[in-house]
This record gives sequence, C-alpha cells and structure tokens, in this order.
Amino acid sequence: MGHYGWKMAFTNRRVVTGHDGAGAPVIACDGQADSSFLGRSTSSMWFLRQHPATVDDGGDEPGGTTDFVPPPGGISWRFFTLKPAGERPIGPLDDPRFDRDRVGFHATATIDFIEIISGRIRLELNDHRVELGAGDCVVQRGTWHRWIVLGDEPCRFSAVMLGVGAGDGPGFAGASTGAVGPRRVVTDGDGVCADGPPATASRSERGVVTTELWHTLAPVASPLQGGDAPVAAMQLDPPGGGVTWKQVTIPSAMAEQAAMMHRTPTIDFVRVATGTADLELPGRPPTHLAAGDCVIQRGTEHAWRNTGDEPLTLSAVMIGVGVGTR
Repeated sequence: MGHYGWKMAFTNRRVVTGHDGAGAPVIACDGQADSSFLGRSTSSMWFLRQHPATVDDGGDEPGGTTDFVPPPGGISWRFFTLKPAGERPIGPLDDPRFDRDRVGFHATATIDFIEIISGRIRLELNDHRVELGAGDCVVQRGTWHRWIVLGDEPCRFSAVMLGVGAGDGPGFAGASTGAVGPRRVVTDGDGVCADGPPATASRSERGVVTTELWHTLAPVASPLQGGDAPVAAMQLDPPGGGVTWKQVTIPSAMAEQAAMMHRTPTIDFVRVATGTADLELPGRPPTHLAAGDCVIQRGTEHAWRNTGDEPLTLSAVMIGVGVGTR
C-alpha cells in the first residue's frame, strides 16, 4: 500500500479528549493530524498496539513503524488518498501478502472498516466486483481483494484496521440489508454477503437515527467474526467489549435542545460526516466541528450538539476497553 502514495497535503483536523490531573474532562489536543509513515498521501489519526486496557491507551503512530497492518490485536485509523491510474491496478511487488500474479490483490489478518469520502473506486474480490462512491461503507473481512480508482479524480477514504489477536472469536452473527442508513458492503470468503443499508437501525423519540454498521461482539480474534447482532435502542457500549461501528444522525430540529451528556468506557473514533457540531465537555467551552473534522473521544463525559440547519451525521467506531487484555 505504500506504493499507492500520491504527494498531497492532508488537512485532517484531529481533536483528542482526555482528563486533567484532577480527573476533569479536557481537550488534550486540537490540530492537524500528522502524515503517516506511508507518505503524505496518508494521514494517521490514532494507533493502538493491542486491544486497549484503558481509555488512555494508544496515541500517535509510533516512530519506526514500517507495516500498514496493525500488530495482532492492534487497531489503526488512517485516511488514504489513491490517485487515478487509468483504472489499472497498482501495488507493491515485494510484500508477501500481495499476489505476484494479480497486481494489487492482497489479504490481511484484519477486519477493516472502510468509508469512501470522495471519488469513485472499485473493490475487486476473487468472485465479485463492487463500484463504490462517497458515503459508501465496506466491512472487509480478511478477504483477497484489490482497489482500483475509477475516473480522473483521486479517491479518498477512511480506514480503521482491526488486527486479529489471540483468543476465540464469537463466530459470524450474519449480515443482511435493511432500509435505513448508508450503503454497506460486507465481504465474505471470495465474494459479498450483504450490499445495502444495514439491517439494524433505531430512531429515538427526539428523532436521532442510529444505524449499526458492525459489531465484532468481542475483541477481534478472527477476521470473520461479528455481524448484525441485535442491540437495544441507543445502546452505546460495544457488545462483549469488542468494537462497534455506528452512524448517528441528529436532526436540525434538536439544535436548540439540551444536548445529552453521557459517558462510555470506550475509545471512540468519530468523524463528522455532514453538518456542523459542538462537542461539549462539562465546565469547558464547546469545541466547534465541521464536516471532515475528527475526534478521538477517550472515556470523557461529553455531548454532541447539532449547530446547523441540516442533519448532523457522525460516523463512530467505538472500542470497548479492558476485555480480553492482560
């Protein structure tokens, strides 16, 4: 993947929450994310060497990192931009995870949460081809695959990679399609087992729509685990202490209502997909966010407020802490 680089500057804003010496919630940092070791076409948002034991685990990508795949049990969040190449496949020739006879085809021991931000791209599997555009999501489960940019514009996407660690996976809970939420493609073996809005979604009395994109149901021990497990409406903690991927849409009608303060024992990777928001912490001035801004929310009491005239949509990967760790 390092050979996919395209020299361009990233402007990802990254806000990281934390706690001060007295335990009060604070904004620990607020600024532009650094480029990844993979090149200026990649920015690194957060890196965990293993499934977290506490909300304070993780940080910037370590110096000396040379592998785009996180270590067993580890988790990375990066943004990639792939340049157009005349709809030809590209990829390294010196990485054993890549097929020498089929350029660009590779498989990794990971579950990957991919969200297309701009441009068009084709996901090619052994027995399936899927064209994707802005807003489409992919749950890529250790499958042989490659990416080919379509058209004349670069494709930009967010990628959370969950490394397979030790332990017993809870098995596959299944994946099916519903009527609410973004398009979600789930890979399975050589092909695709679901393509359409996820089957599980809920709407609160105040009109907040929560779409469940994936639950690993435990810390990741197999790329094939997880699925569309039923959860209670507005359940936030990941089932089994694993990893949950949600999309939450807050209507503009709630802009003047009191935001709901809450706290979860999780590390959350949050991207503002559409709209504008205030991230509110107790006793602190609000932090204003716009579409494209990202937050690493680390177990603090907080609230999200829609501050615009359109729906606010948040894409959130929530990582349970303290389960399956030593």
